[in-house]
Amino acid sequence: MHTCSYLVTFLFNVAMLCQGANIFRLRHGHGVEEVSSYPTDAFTSGTPTVSHSAFQPELVAAVGSTVLLNCTQRDGLASAGASWQHNGRKLDPPRRESPAAPGAQLRLEDVSGEDSGTYLCLVDGKVQTQVVLKIGRKPQLPKIEDCISKNADTFRCWWTVEDSDLETHYRLFYTFNDGKRIRHECPEYEGVDSCFFGYDHAYLHTRYRFEVRATNALGSATSRPLYVDPTTERVKPDPPHHVHARLRHNDGALKVSWRSPTDIMFLSLQYELQYRSENDQPDDWTVQKTGEQTNFLLLGLEPNTRHFLRVRCKPVLLGGFWSEFSDVTEVMTGESRDKQRHNQT
Repeated sequence: MHTCSYLVTFLFNVAMLCQGANIFRLRHGHGVEEVSSYPTDAFTSGTPTVSHSAFQPELVAAVGSTVLLNCTQRDGLASAGASWQHNGRKLDPPRRESPAAPGAQLRLEDVSGEDSGTYLCLVDGKVQTQVVLKIGRKPQLPKIEDCISKNADTFRCWWTVEDSDLETHYRLFYTFNDGKRIRHECPEYEGVDSCFFGYDHAYLHTRYRFEVRATNALGSATSRPLYVDPTTERVKPDPPHHVHARLRHNDGALKVSWRSPTDIMFLSLQYELQYRSENDQPDDWTVQKTGEQTNFLLLGLEPNTRHFLRVRCKPVLLGGFWSEFSDVTEVMTGESRDKQRHNQT
């Protein structure tokens, strides 16, 4: 609520005091903005004795603002001699107080995170007011990182989450490019930074419009929209697994096989086998395309040498990406055929 004069503000505060209410005002520039508070848990053990049926309001203020905390009793402002504590430590002298009733009003200017915490107002050693003050900022603009499908049947979207002193809630909304503009919300949140779309909500050849909204006690911010068809354009399968290598002793060839990723349903995949020897540089891999085959025969490898193998995959038809690589498999090749003949003679 913004007032046009100091008199209006004063009369409003007096009226509130006559009702026995606790007043907490947050000043921005030349106006006065009401800040809502709500009851939380009661006092914990070890705090000073409460003189009346007190409650613990919570107040949220923006960094850089001015906060006024009023020490109140049922009949209005507390009498002179009230004192304040911040997180159990006495504020001496107060940062600023009312000259009419010293200690009755605490003024915090240009607040920062260091001003967060629990404030107690005491009169004759008894608590009159307890306020939990939280200082923070409005949410930053969130960003949708990506929406990826593993199998062209389901997909996940995830977004950035800022490190904030205030509790921030994130919600994902989407519409379809069908002209109806009906807004839907994430069907299944996975933590605070991702959403899962199961079979009932993931549609092939369908373009979505996604937005993420971040909200805290000081405001909200909505990401820029992301337009994408996850099950057609953004398919990235899990890596192959159970990579196995078997040495053929008759010719020294190495037969490599692997299993397709699980939960791919009817998705056709192409594979890429990479290998190197222990004498190669760590990033010097030889690449072998295997098509849709899940096995391959390697010939002419360096004998009696440790080799490293890994495999990745990618959709054949749909637009998508290579998966991550499988775990690296190590195998030792055998002796050369010439040395085998020499040993036999």
